[in-house]
Amino acid sequence: MPLSETILIATALLTLAMLAAGLCRTLPIPYTVFLVVIGVILGSLAREWPRFRWLLEFQLTPELVLFLFLPALIFESAFNLDARQLVKDLAPVLALAVPAVLVSTLIIGAGLWASLHLSLLLALVFGALISATDPVAVIALFKELGAPQRLTVLVEGESLLNDATAIVLFNILLALAVSGSAAWSDIGTAATDFFRVFAGGLVVGTVMALVLTEILHRMRMGVSAHLVMSIVMAYAGFAVAEHVFHVSGVMSVLAGAVTLAALAVSRIPRSETLMVREAWETIALVCNSLLFLLVGLSVDIFSLARRLDVIAVAILVTLAARAATVYSMVPATVRLFRLPRVSAGERHIMWWGGLKGGLAIAIALSIPSEVAGRDLLLDLTVGVVLFSLLVNAPTIRPLIHGLGIDRLSRYEQAELKHALVHAEDNAARVLEKFQRGGLLPRGTQELIRRRCRQVFAGDSTGPDYRQDVRYLYLTALRAELEELKHLYDIGLIDQYIHLDMKNTLYRDREYYLSHPGSDISGKPGTRASLFVQMEGALIKLLREHDWAAGLLARYQYLRFSQSLQRDIAGVHVACAAMETVGRQREYDEAQRGQVMEIYRRRLSRRKERLRRMYGEFPEFCLRFETNLFARVALLSAQRRVEEAHQHGELGTKAFSDIERRIRKSLSELRTVAASATRLKPADLIDTVPLLNGLSPPVLEGLAQRATPVTFLAGDVVIGEGEKGDALYIISHGMVRVTKGDEVIAELRDGDFFGEMALLGEQVRTATITAVMPSTLLRLTRHDVLALAEADHELSRRLEQTMEARL
Repeated sequence: MPLSETILIATALLTLAMLAAGLCRTLPIPYTVFLVVIGVILGSLAREWPRFRWLLEFQLTPELVLFLFLPALIFESAFNLDARQLVKDLAPVLALAVPAVLVSTLIIGAGLWASLHLSLLLALVFGALISATDPVAVIALFKELGAPQRLTVLVEGESLLNDATAIVLFNILLALAVSGSAAWSDIGTAATDFFRVFAGGLVVGTVMALVLTEILHRMRMGVSAHLVMSIVMAYAGFAVAEHVFHVSGVMSVLAGAVTLAALAVSRIPRSETLMVREAWETIALVCNSLLFLLVGLSVDIFSLARRLDVIAVAILVTLAARAATVYSMVPATVRLFRLPRVSAGERHIMWWGGLKGGLAIAIALSIPSEVAGRDLLLDLTVGVVLFSLLVNAPTIRPLIHGLGIDRLSRYEQAELKHALVHAEDNAARVLEKFQRGGLLPRGTQELIRRRCRQVFAGDSTGPDYRQDVRYLYLTALRAELEELKHLYDIGLIDQYIHLDMKNTLYRDREYYLSHPGSDISGKPGTRASLFVQMEGALIKLLREHDWAAGLLARYQYLRFSQSLQRDIAGVHVACAAMETVGRQREYDEAQRGQVMEIYRRRLSRRKERLRRMYGEFPEFCLRFETNLFARVALLSAQRRVEEAHQHGELGTKAFSDIERRIRKSLSELRTVAASATRLKPADLIDTVPLLNGLSPPVLEGLAQRATPVTFLAGDVVIGEGEKGDALYIISHGMVRVTKGDEVIAELRDGDFFGEMALLGEQVRTATITAVMPSTLLRLTRHDVLALAEADHELSRRLEQTMEARL
């Protein structure tokens, strides 16, 4: 078929698929199943009417599924999969992905061999190709149904992993069937090949993704490059694994997608991350639409009708094998690894939702034509797939409802309650905006508001006090995660700190989600994170070795820097969470206060750690913060300039010039290990508004008269109610400002206090206490007046300020 006709048919099928998507909104049938029905109808027309015979040239082939559809669909699913939940449930997922496929192959093979009198090897070949749940079919359906998260991860994770098992097992059994003989020695070889292919695919995909991640990061590529290279990873990862290293392409794509999602995409801003994910959702929609139409086109109804009896036997044996593995292995692995229970209803869904799809048909089509019984195996495969898509898939939704799996938990009830409140508030704000603009009469506004109240009315038997507090706390955790991503985007924290702190927040959230009766004031656990465990292992490896002394010193220096980053970021995210909690007005004061108290304690602990660091290592902390915040300022400016250039607000020449300046300044930033840079006394005095902008000789004269005074931690610099005539400028250290028992502020390097004392003896309105060993410049009124006699500008400023105060 000419390329132009292929493109024309593909676009026509896509158009038909989009029209079907619109119709599916009013039909109680999943979109993918509807596409299969349409494909079956089109295929029947093409076989009966010569006018439509050209449709049969657009057929499903193994190459089309394995190298066009499968990489994209597996990558998109793994890219968006909840990797943390998958790791938590890895034991049951692996049990269903590897040993369950082997057991299912044996059960199906033995059943067909006994009932249909097929040769045992041929029956085992069919058992291998039909045992795996097709990731394409399962993922599409569960996303459409909105299945519970853990159930979705269990079924999706199984379907992503077990097709690699099925493909390898199928190839081994097919080779034995073609040769016509098998020996016990072949079992050991087959087991070795399986693990090599399975693990090799993981290694290939991970390495390729890590290389791509570093290239994208070091070349500072934007969202377009991330999207293009993710597509490259999906298809090149599959092809390189299959044809260069002869390992599992599916596992390569899976590992590459998870690695890119964790390391590469997390390095770009949130808005760009959403663009990449939306683009992949579009790619998956195109592939799903074409694939399920082609599955329908490949079905020959008349050929299947002649073999309904044997197909029925194959369906029953396949369902029995699926039940045997799900109902035995899932409970066993859950008990063995002490995981949260998988309910009987969820196991029913896992059994009935183990769909088969285009992958099974593609594998069956790859059986050589000279193999006796190929046509029978193909009809059996198509029959089981058709039953799976036309019977299993449409009945999963009512089965989920009948088993009560879609019933709201107590936490989900709280979630619904507050989401309804927010929705109603948003609708009210929109109406108020139109009413203020004179576009909506007040009476009409009130009618619409009453209707919105009915739409968003909550259940009167809503969640209890504790559930509301838990939901508010989880809202605060979400605010922490968002602020943490923002701090990473602006360069305040590096990727290691971002991932470590995000991991801690996720553990906190997952604990309270999985323990509905827990009190938020309790600690979710003290187990060290994976990152901290890795640090400990590395230090243990390096210590007590002379050759590693220099490396260990540099590494500890880096850890100290990261500790500062972590506490600085911790202060920011705690403040962001407190601001979010303060805005949640649908909660009462006691509920907000309970969550706020938790964050006040966290904020106090983090600030105390920073104070100790600044007190014990002042030189290092000064060097570090100078380097860190200069970099943040320059990177923020660079991001703003890039946005202005992208939107046409800034021309190319100006953009290039500013970008060159920023790059040069970034390259000239001192490293943390460099010597400390401090403001000179004259420059510190110049920061005081009353003295800012005086001539350099006057500033130098004031600097010479200023007296450096050192206070130890706990020393009172000035006391509330005392009289004084000196200005203090902090050269180094930290002081706390208190009024009565209330802490007003904390001042650091470059801050000053007591400015008005230069105008005359003043009564101090607050107490200033040194938090750590601190050095302050003390400049008295007498010293300033002495210079004012010789400098007209300084004298004029003092007079004007005095007149303004009087």
